[in-house]
Amino acid sequence: MRRTATLGSLALVSWVIALAAVAVAAEPSPREIRQQIDAVDKLVATGKLDDAAASLGKGIAGLEALLALPTPSPAFKLLADRASKARTKLEKAGADVSGLVIPAAAAAAPAAAGGARRPPAVAGVSFSKQVAPFLIATCGRCHVTGKKGDFQMASYTQLMNSAKVSPGMGNMSEIVEVILSGDMPPGGGRVSPDDVGMLVRWIDSGAACDGDPNADLATIARAGAAPAPVAEVAIPAAAPLKPGDVSFASDVAPILLEQCGNCHGGQDAEANLRMTSLETLIKGGGSGPALVPGKGADSLLVKKLRGAAGIDGQRMPLGKPPLPDAQIATIAKWIDQGARIDLLSPKASLETVASAGRSKRLSDAELTKLRINAGQTLWRRFIPDEAPVMELRPGFALMGNLPAARMETLATQAEDVAARVRTELGTDAGPMLKGGVVLYAFRKAYDYSELWQVILEAERPKGLTGHAGVVGDVAYGALVLPADEDAEATQLLLAEQLTAASLAGRGLPEWFCRGAGRAVAARVAPKALLAQAWKKDAGAAVKELGSATDYFSGRADPAAAALVGGGFLGSLMGSGKLAQFVAAVDGGASFDEAFQKAFRSAPQQAFMTWASRNAGR
Repeated sequence: MRRTATLGSLALVSWVIALAAVAVAAEPSPREIRQQIDAVDKLVATGKLDDAAASLGKGIAGLEALLALPTPSPAFKLLADRASKARTKLEKAGADVSGLVIPAAAAAAPAAAGGARRPPAVAGVSFSKQVAPFLIATCGRCHVTGKKGDFQMASYTQLMNSAKVSPGMGNMSEIVEVILSGDMPPGGGRVSPDDVGMLVRWIDSGAACDGDPNADLATIARAGAAPAPVAEVAIPAAAPLKPGDVSFASDVAPILLEQCGNCHGGQDAEANLRMTSLETLIKGGGSGPALVPGKGADSLLVKKLRGAAGIDGQRMPLGKPPLPDAQIATIAKWIDQGARIDLLSPKASLETVASAGRSKRLSDAELTKLRINAGQTLWRRFIPDEAPVMELRPGFALMGNLPAARMETLATQAEDVAARVRTELGTDAGPMLKGGVVLYAFRKAYDYSELWQVILEAERPKGLTGHAGVVGDVAYGALVLPADEDAEATQLLLAEQLTAASLAGRGLPEWFCRGAGRAVAARVAPKALLAQAWKKDAGAAVKELGSATDYFSGRADPAAAALVGGGFLGSLMGSGKLAQFVAAVDGGASFDEAFQKAFRSAPQQAFMTWASRNAGR
């Protein structure tokens, strides 16, 4: 049965509109009007149709007051559209809305059936000279230098990526809407009509940037014009340490992680300066490169840490005590010696680099304890409500959520497999990896998916039930066990992940770790049906990679890359070849040098030769 508002309630609405019009005639508040209109949704949801009609009536009265102003408010169209939608919702709920007429509703509607009319372009508003200074003054503390409400606009690019600005539609852009509604700036701050009009005109005209879109917004505002793009500084290649050198991995990266990571460790880093790797550190942020190799005292990083006179902004780290002089001197000396990385590569995360530095400095026993504790902490990130069952064996820690008896049996199987893996790696006299690896074993595929999502921040690819990698101090392998407890298949999967984790812990490329894991596993358990399927499908999977570049860069489908990698590296690993390669890496050789020495070819050349012979088979 259709529910209608009573005649009495309609009379009440008319009275409310008239009374509210008098109340708001002096100075209508767009924020109050919006609140009255938006209240309709909640009141309809709770069945209070009379109250909803009365609230919308108050909003309509406010709209009429806005329309009566000598200069029409830029908020009118936006609020009229909201009122129209609220009226429709109220009507669908069964209320009689004949007395609720949105003023000038027809004029606010789109001009053409094909969609909203794009406002005409309005020239003459400069982002660098007008918009950027306005945003800094109005929103700077919360959304430029900070990230309140999970929104930051430290640069033009970041502002546009936020979807708060809809080019060509000023009044419909969220950044304008929250200002007109009074929600922003907080604390009752007001924005002048001239400033709002300027912002709307800039957006209406296309929201263009008349300078470097990646430049720091604060710098643009202070200068009154967009700075010219800063020349990039070349990233020094990795190099071994000389006697007396400062180690980036052991001495510098840990300081940066501890002192700067909170503000400069993510995608939305303060001032667009991301200290997530040596590469991003040198690239710098809105103020340009953070350091100049060979010039410690002249580098912005050192100046900011020292609070040098004349620096742009405040001393760093912000809100913390100054760094000890000895630590700043260490960083400056490292820059003076060329700002080179001594372990892994400039692209490696600071967390991984610092971990590599610790692993080099600590004894095997100390590092084993550190990795086990870090492995338990990592487990709590992806399965926080279930403590793992743990088995500690020489060279690895097994953690999982299988029954205790199954975990014990699995640990014994893994111990036997680990002996075979050590032989393949040529480390019979010691562990597969200094400090060992953490092996995660899961009962259900969805538990493994949780690990993938937490660590790799993506959905687990189809067809993949195991992988290996490094997170901080944890060199790990993860796998879902066969449901039928097939002994051959279990050995195969254990060998794959123990090998891959041991190689990943040495900082080797992902494609190599994954492929070598498959190749060694196939040698350890050649009779497993899955191993035979890997061998059979390797050639056909080449077509699924996309290109050799995709394969080596890690952009290829992980399942296809694992199949191809197992076939490719399996073809190279004759007797003792992998052990020769590992010995070269452990002796200080680079990956390319060790690959050339062991396999007598460059990786790309060897891959193209194998792929040309096996693709499509």
